[in-house]
Amino acid sequence: MATQVTRPDYLIDLAVGQPEPDLLPVDLFRSLSVEQQNLAYGEQAGDETFRQVLSAWLSEDYEQPVNAEQLLLTNGSSNALDMICSQLSKPGATILVEDPSYFIALKLFKERGFNVVALPMDEDGVELQALEQAIQKYKPAFFYTIPSFHNPSGITQSHSRRQGIVKLAAQTRCPVVADDVYQLLYFGQKPPAPLACYDDNAPVLSVGSFSKILAPGLRLGWIQGSGDIFHRLKNSALLQSGGGLAPVTSALVGPLIANGEFQKNLEYLRQIYAARSEVLFDGLMSTIGDKISINKPNGGYFLWASFVDGRDVTAKLDEARQAGVSYLPGKICSDNGQFPSSMRLCFAWYPQQQLMTASERLGLVFS
Repeated sequence: MATQVTRPDYLIDLAVGQPEPDLLPVDLFRSLSVEQQNLAYGEQAGDETFRQVLSAWLSEDYEQPVNAEQLLLTNGSSNALDMICSQLSKPGATILVEDPSYFIALKLFKERGFNVVALPMDEDGVELQALEQAIQKYKPAFFYTIPSFHNPSGITQSHSRRQGIVKLAAQTRCPVVADDVYQLLYFGQKPPAPLACYDDNAPVLSVGSFSKILAPGLRLGWIQGSGDIFHRLKNSALLQSGGGLAPVTSALVGPLIANGEFQKNLEYLRQIYAARSEVLFDGLMSTIGDKISINKPNGGYFLWASFVDGRDVTAKLDEARQAGVSYLPGKICSDNGQFPSSMRLCFAWYPQQQLMTASERLGLVFS
């Protein structure tokens, strides 16, 4: 069966940002079925029973209350972001992003005709002074951020930084769109709660997805929020016409959350990814550790490696592919073409042995 990602057998492609197919828990779905009502137009916010189950599970993990009325089901995070763009902005609007950022989100914003302004980050996330100044200068449609296990840098915003972002949103009424697809994929200590949990009166939306924590083919996710911008999403023409999203898929996933099978599978994924992250990190340190600095995250999918001598990794990409390994150049993740010496490396797709081989091949290319 063909999937979105295809590559030569010899190539270990660390540029990919997807889970390994062998980790997709098909056996969990074999005995599941749906009711007649799940085949009809659904409630605009999504199936209420599923939202109740999801809200209870999120409340426990976040250690913060999440009400079912604060959840809107989507067909995954990409669909959620597209919905948000259509409701909160129009061509010519300005969107604030972090630098670096998720390269496909940058592509989506450009396709929508938006002006993108990239803001600097430090070890705690976006720099608050730069964010405040940009809000005042550009009057943006919204600020797009990846708070936990950032794609691509791996940075996780601290609690105080999250407080500062939400406070700015409340004061300026600049909406914040938090891409939280990696929030639940932690290996050790939990990250702070999503931004949408901090202040119900602030214009903040948190986007979640089952793509990274269960299976991407489900195309199931959610938006957590409140207030005017959230209600605009729930009352959009899209949902008024077609009803709530993912009625069949949510009917399949709901029982897995309720019976604990989803939680067990998620804990298994955390263990697998933690081990793979360690193998890739250790392999890189043993082969080119004297040449790079690596931000080692405690969750997510990616390592962000930067060459200390400033070399341009894009220039080595063809040679790397010929050697049987690939990566995502950092410049692709920057609206300004910054980070020429950095590369994003995914540890989610490949087993440990192939990650060790990838490290050896990168060592040969960059020796």
